[in-house]
Amino acid sequence: MAKLDYSKIFIKEACPTSIGGQAVMEGVMMQGPERIALAMRLPSGELYLKTKLKPADPPAMKVPIVRGVVAFARSLINGMTTLMESADILEKYAPEEYAEEETRFEKWVNSKFGERTAWNILMSLSLVLAVVISIAIFVIFPTWVVNFLGRWISSSIVLNLIEGILRILIFIGYVVLIRRMEEINTLFRYHGAEHKTIHCYENNLELTPENAQQFYTLHPRCGTSFLVFVLIISLLLFSFLGWPNLILRIVSRVILIPVIAGLSYELLKWAGRSDNSIVRILSYPGLMLQKLTTAEPTYEQLEVGILSLKAVLVDKDMPVIEGFVDKDGNMIGDSLWKPGSKVMSQKVHVDEEEIGPADEDSINEAIKFLDGLDENGYTMVVLPSEDSVSLPQAIADHNKEEAKSSILQRRFTADIKTIENALSWGQAALSMVENGRNEARILLQYAAGLTQTEIITNSKELMDEEDFREYERCIHDRLTGTPLQYIVGMQEFMGLPITVNPSVLIPRLDTEVVVEEAIRIIGEKGWNHPDVLDMCTGSGVIGVTIAAKVPESIVTMTDVSEEALKTAMSNAGLNGVNRKCVFLRGDMFDALPADREYDMIICNPPYIETEVIDTLSIEVREHEPKMALDGGKDGLDFYRIIARDASMHLRTGGVLVLEIGADQAGSVKRLLMKSKTWDNIRKIQDMAGLDRAVIAERK
Repeated sequence: MAKLDYSKIFIKEACPTSIGGQAVMEGVMMQGPERIALAMRLPSGELYLKTKLKPADPPAMKVPIVRGVVAFARSLINGMTTLMESADILEKYAPEEYAEEETRFEKWVNSKFGERTAWNILMSLSLVLAVVISIAIFVIFPTWVVNFLGRWISSSIVLNLIEGILRILIFIGYVVLIRRMEEINTLFRYHGAEHKTIHCYENNLELTPENAQQFYTLHPRCGTSFLVFVLIISLLLFSFLGWPNLILRIVSRVILIPVIAGLSYELLKWAGRSDNSIVRILSYPGLMLQKLTTAEPTYEQLEVGILSLKAVLVDKDMPVIEGFVDKDGNMIGDSLWKPGSKVMSQKVHVDEEEIGPADEDSINEAIKFLDGLDENGYTMVVLPSEDSVSLPQAIADHNKEEAKSSILQRRFTADIKTIENALSWGQAALSMVENGRNEARILLQYAAGLTQTEIITNSKELMDEEDFREYERCIHDRLTGTPLQYIVGMQEFMGLPITVNPSVLIPRLDTEVVVEEAIRIIGEKGWNHPDVLDMCTGSGVIGVTIAAKVPESIVTMTDVSEEALKTAMSNAGLNGVNRKCVFLRGDMFDALPADREYDMIICNPPYIETEVIDTLSIEVREHEPKMALDGGKDGLDFYRIIARDASMHLRTGGVLVLEIGADQAGSVKRLLMKSKTWDNIRKIQDMAGLDRAVIAERK
């Protein structure tokens, strides 16, 4: 495993702040000097943001040691409250996935005290129960177990040392155990997003996922490090108390918890703002444990962390908000405004698409809303009605008839513009193109937004003028050599829709053979949570397919092209695997942290010889990105880099999967053998019997 680079954690140019955070269910909570923000990404992909003002610090927060006790208590309460808030939000907006039936006890509490009071009671009981269980498991149980060793060991120092080590092992075992749960894995990825985002801010970089991604998921001020300090300080402190009887030991350990928390807090604050050898030594155990409690976040999870952090950096006079937002924290149009809610500002995006029927009350509310807009599209309102109203939807519905009328006025009346005749014209135009008849039908479906069935059943209907002009443009582009996939922006791959554009190569059927073999190997290896790197990802077709086909996989996708990465991100979202994907920009292995290792590296690098590119078909040489084709003079430039550096980023027993040209198997195998870090090097062939991939295992 690569050595931990402390310079990327204790960064000299960084400016430590008082901003802290916490991972919650599907999101991140950030706490700044004046406000607290909870940002979440719902299963639907929507962003939800809730902010509130931070209570003033009590005078005790200025007293050393004492402030640690206060901070510890507040952290417990705020942490539990925030977790329950995130659960409530998920239950409200994703009930099919998160809603749970009320227990008999919950129903009784609700009926006796009212919903709000009941929530406070249940939260308090949960907090008390969590504290009691924690004390029982991590304080009482270890000293009770070690008590039996007193028969054979007389040294109080040794007994206290064994107790402390046992306590630490129980804690580590607990973390390792819960990490196997998918929900906890997601929580740990948001924990990583929180750390990367704070690192980015403290280093005065623009808050973007790309900037945040370059940092470690480890942070010296993390609460995990605080818990490690607690365990270490308790070990040292209890050693001075000797080894009294069991009851006195339990009482003393419980009573000293506040003292230990206070000392640990001061040590954590010092470690967070310092960088010297002592701090590094003291921080090392906590940082190692953070490797268990954090995970590499996806691009979208970093967006959530950034959203939460930005929300606590706003001017103190800005109103608090709650609702659906865009990635910049602006309230978006389809957020529901609750009746009688406090005044807040919202920017409106009016959509003229036909959304569906609207009742008169909704339209009237929308008109009232429009009347209150200022020149920038902002307003301050309180809705009086009993039902929540989606205002921009009502506005769009109000304009529905006008929009529909406008569309009808643009229809043709000439027979030549029927769907049937348009298809005949397109097929005649593409008659010299291989598979032209079928491509003409596909282009018509794309341009007019019709299914194949609708083309048949509506063949005598007139085409919309704009649809026909779009169809003409598509036919022209195809005649001039633009690939069909670039025109329609889509290519199917192993049953998945993949968007494509001139920034990325079009996925080929040959690559399916490579991906199928990679998936087979993952299953054969029995990896529970396979960590896969898709280098030179392009459209993301390989990484997205593996993420979609392999349960509990995490896939990192890298590319030197920013536009290619954007396409890969889009495809991850399109196929619902964005939460399982990480995107890094950079040239080959330069995109990766030095110590990052994977179970599998799969790559389809540029491998066409430079002088051969001009002999390729017009669709390829004139339209597909040359940088994704050109493999250098002999087509092996990128394989040399992979043979040299890939082993540094693969775990022992990890697998390298390389797509190759049909005549390159021997050359690529020799490059791998020359590096002497690979074993079991072999090739596989495609359905035509041509060499298609080289596979090797890390020694």
